[in-house]
Amino acid sequence: MKTWDCQIEFIRRPTPFPFHIPLSTAPFFFTGFLVLSSLVAAEDPLPSGGVSLLAGDTVSSFKLMADPAIVAPAEVAPVSGQPFQQALRLRTLARTATPYAVQLHAISAAPVHPGDVLFARFYIRSPESKDDPGSGSTEMVIEQGPPDYKKLVSIGDSAGPAWQECSIRFVATAKNIGGPGIPAGKANILFRLGYGPQIIEIGGVEVLNFGNNVRLEDLPLPTISYPGREPDAPWRKAAEERIEKIRKAGLTVLVRDSAGRPVPGATVSVNMQRHAFGFGSAVAAEMILSQTPDGEKYRETILKYFNKVVMENDLKWNPWEANRQRAIDGVKWLRDHGIAVRGHNLVWPAWCNLPGDLETLKNDPAALRKRVDDHIADEVTAMKGQCVEWDVINELYTNHDLPDTLGRDSIIEWFRLAHQADPAAKLYINDYDTVESGRQNNAHTDAYEETIRYLLDHGAALSGIGIQSHFGWNLPAPAAVLKGLDRFATLGPELEITEHDIDVTDEQLQADYTRDYMTLAFSHPAVTGFLSWGFWEGRHWRPNGAYFRKDWSIKPAGKVWIDLVTNKWWTRASGETDAQGSYKTRGFLGDYEITVTHNGKSRTLRTTLQKNSKPVEAVLE
Repeated sequence: MKTWDCQIEFIRRPTPFPFHIPLSTAPFFFTGFLVLSSLVAAEDPLPSGGVSLLAGDTVSSFKLMADPAIVAPAEVAPVSGQPFQQALRLRTLARTATPYAVQLHAISAAPVHPGDVLFARFYIRSPESKDDPGSGSTEMVIEQGPPDYKKLVSIGDSAGPAWQECSIRFVATAKNIGGPGIPAGKANILFRLGYGPQIIEIGGVEVLNFGNNVRLEDLPLPTISYPGREPDAPWRKAAEERIEKIRKAGLTVLVRDSAGRPVPGATVSVNMQRHAFGFGSAVAAEMILSQTPDGEKYRETILKYFNKVVMENDLKWNPWEANRQRAIDGVKWLRDHGIAVRGHNLVWPAWCNLPGDLETLKNDPAALRKRVDDHIADEVTAMKGQCVEWDVINELYTNHDLPDTLGRDSIIEWFRLAHQADPAAKLYINDYDTVESGRQNNAHTDAYEETIRYLLDHGAALSGIGIQSHFGWNLPAPAAVLKGLDRFATLGPELEITEHDIDVTDEQLQADYTRDYMTLAFSHPAVTGFLSWGFWEGRHWRPNGAYFRKDWSIKPAGKVWIDLVTNKWWTRASGETDAQGSYKTRGFLGDYEITVTHNGKSRTLRTTLQKNSKPVEAVLE
């Protein structure tokens, strides 16, 4: 049994607010309705002996951290038919810059030690979301207090109109809470609520510490889900219809003899060789070049299941300057084996992500500008023809030291220089929090769209928009994700899922959402590729998100990937020509090998199936 270690989040620490108001005496300040239980009762049986981390009932335990200008007063609402009788309801009136801009906050009332087994649960619904399932969101975070803010766990969910249980069992590790543990009063229990205007209710909140008196498997299984997971969810049929329309085309094979006459009854075998759509993963040059059993398995997996990859770290500025030859050799192996490579990234514009000498130049803009420009020209020129695309800018919303210093127009120049160095490479901008929250109205997403429009309006050579797609327990409804993809598709450049992973320990949940998210992306006409951010637990920034375990056994999500990429969305067909010597089928766009046999004669051809492809002619001599 694997234990839940911790949930690494994009936002590493809460933003302090001057407001710290008891819920029992003041309104909540966030953009929706929230309901928190004041009478907790477990629906599933729990072992005895659990010590609550909450000091009292929920209403008296939590305080509000938010700007009072953006929320309506809290309401305590009666609840029936659930294992709790009251809940707190709040209405969020406006969007916020980050999910943690609005938080409910409680201080732990009991200590947590390394090895303690804990259980957290709450219930969520969005009572007015009948026409927009999944429109209400929250996230429970249990973390150390300052200065580290290390996360013990975070669980979130999106909700529809019906009550939905969210729970998780986990083990506190020395890595995440420190060797001696966390004393009472030194951990935060938070609900993050800044997900834009919403109506949301939360009830039945409990956080129990069972110490070392129970095993993890003695506690109920996690119950987190997402709207639209149902087999008959309406979005599925529409997605399948789009896939059939945009990812496939008719394939006609005309068989003739040497005199040009039709050959009826010839056997035609159609076998796909490579998909036109990019299915891939982040990879590490170190593993590609490793002469170890794991290195061999790593290379074998790339060749079997991916037609495109992104270099996870090797082409970033610091690693490039530290060991460019390793990157060059890793990319060469990939290219020699027919794998397309995207470059990640040229500029990650925060001091903490750049070579140390750049910050020393911040008072010398001319020297700083030259240092950046020279780097772009150097790296893209060195890799010319080797990378089909580049992330020119990565995560600008939260990493903006360089444009703050050099001026916003510097980002336009970075695209110009990259295009000048390799005109054939597509140039991307890349960021997170694009569709991950499922919400359209948040500052990060709005800023990403505004930056893209700025680049396009100023003539930047922007070819594509990166949709990172890192998920945790807060999985948005597929219908909400589709709206997010539609939003960015209207801007013009192509879209690519660039860094997908799902960092959860519920392997079936992970598999189901992998299937559904891949299906959504593949069904969208603007999306050209889907890349996971790693595939092997032994080399993954969030090991829970891998498709293969450390021993290379495959996880359910890995099975989903293989089934979709090599089976459901892969064409193998055969049949006989008709009286006119014609054989017709439909196939997924990509490269094919076609073998024709008749009366002991055989002919093998290779072709690329595109929309409106001409018939393939096979002449049997």
